[in-house]
Amino acid sequence: MVVLAHSTSSLRSNTFISVLWAVINYFHMPALIFISGFFAKRYISKSREIKVQRVATYVILYLAGQTCFFVFQKYVLGANAVPSLLNARPALWFLQCLILWYVMLPVLDYFKPGHVMVTGVLAGLLIGYENGAAQLLSLSRLFVHLPFFMAGYYVTQEHIDKLRNRKFRVAGAGVFAAVAAVSLIWPKTVIDTLMTCNTPYSKIKALAMFPPYTEWTARLCFYVIAAAMIVSFLALVPHGKAIFTQLGQETLSVYVLHVFLYLANRQYKWYLLFDSPGGIALLCLIALAVTVVFSLKPFTIPFHWLQNIKIRTKESNPS
Repeated sequence: MVVLAHSTSSLRSNTFISVLWAVINYFHMPALIFISGFFAKRYISKSREIKVQRVATYVILYLAGQTCFFVFQKYVLGANAVPSLLNARPALWFLQCLILWYVMLPVLDYFKPGHVMVTGVLAGLLIGYENGAAQLLSLSRLFVHLPFFMAGYYVTQEHIDKLRNRKFRVAGAGVFAAVAAVSLIWPKTVIDTLMTCNTPYSKIKALAMFPPYTEWTARLCFYVIAAAMIVSFLALVPHGKAIFTQLGQETLSVYVLHVFLYLANRQYKWYLLFDSPGGIALLCLIALAVTVVFSLKPFTIPFHWLQNIKIRTKESNPS
């Protein structure tokens, strides 16, 4: 869905693409972050020891991605790019936020889940009033998406298993259909502007008619819609292994590598070649093909190599 959203983002003048893009963007990153939080349970052991290697791996991946994207943008695309460690390159904000969430997690884990969730939502609502939090360390996205990460951390497998019944699947399909209908009828809603979660309220044109003290309500709507869609998504996901399960374990290579094509697509305006009903159908097939290809072993090897770089800690030092 990340690949499909990026592939079609420049063709949103088409009604079908506009609805598809909106439905995907309401929930795909919150869902990915929720799942990341779910697997973060392994970061802190039962003895409350922290697995430092996990953070180190994300730091290594982030630095490698920052370097490669800078070189690609500056020397291949000829863009006016400058090197930076703190300002994440396109799509790498997710890795940057993961690093910071893992740094915060040992502290947050000491507090009650209810207190953390309420505080996290309040922080996500209030960060919209800060004009300088969009780029530096991805602070806006860090706080806006923190509740999704922590929700995944607190949810158990038993909670997810309860969603796997006909009642929740029907309700989940209804939620997706309702969001699609709203996106079709009101394509320029306020909530659509808040999907990226890195724009301060003061710079959102659709919020200009709102009194400043009510602007946070738009993001609160985003939270409600994204949460409902995450639950619906979990209910609709097939249970058990499928022919694509093995490929689905290689999401990192897909997430990072497709950005090179996304940047080139924006730079050279390849999307204009697909600005027709037949072209859009072909573009969706290409997005699917890109997802599959970047999941294959030749493209995953560099990521496995980076992930296998080990750091020496006091626990691992024989001396």
